[in-house]
Amino acid sequence: MYQALLQQKVARGYAKAALRLGAATAQYRPTVLDAPMGTPYATLLAAFNNDKKFGFDGPSLWDKPAVFGLLDTTDVLAGDLLACAGENYFVARLEPFRPPLCILCNRVVSLSGSPGQGSTNGDGGVCTDVGASDDYGTGGSGKTTLASGWPAFIQIKNKGGATGDGIPGSIKAADYEMFLPVMPNFVPTTYMTVTTDLGMTYTISAVEPSQYGNRCLMGVNQV
Repeated sequence: MYQALLQQKVARGYAKAALRLGAATAQYRPTVLDAPMGTPYATLLAAFNNDKKFGFDGPSLWDKPAVFGLLDTTDVLAGDLLACAGENYFVARLEPFRPPLCILCNRVVSLSGSPGQGSTNGDGGVCTDVGASDDYGTGGSGKTTLASGWPAFIQIKNKGGATGDGIPGSIKAADYEMFLPVMPNFVPTTYMTVTTDLGMTYTISAVEPSQYGNRCLMGVNQV
């Protein structure tokens, strides 16, 4: 049997299961960096579970955002955003015959930096070290918003890491980890500022881009 035909049958099976178990879900396919969850690309039924067999015997764990999506996968791509039952998810990976791997998000973020920074073709980019004068992110004046309204997952990665003010005896700040979806023609870079919907700001210190999305290590801005 051809793989495409088998995948079509699997997608229909997921759709039938979601018809029974799923909730109304808005699907977004971002093409711009601002307001990626503005106009839905499609609507469907979906359910999410941390068990790939969909036993639904427990909730998603607080510090483990990776879940599996039960939905019609006929037209789903990595990077799609899903809003279901008051929660936001992004599709990290989709393989044949398997449910999509999704990330449950807990924040909505904006990223700012120098004009052209993060562009995957490099056009208009400038030196990313400009304005990065300290661990607080206080040297980032003059940054412009590069992307806004993106769902993300943020958690404490290491408590009491090396980030701090350098004063002997002072309390060291924690490191934070952020998962972002694949973004159109854009990859976050170091020294960008991340601002959440709660008003918290962070400075990106490392980025691991991949086909699944972008994993960033950040320090909270303390002043």
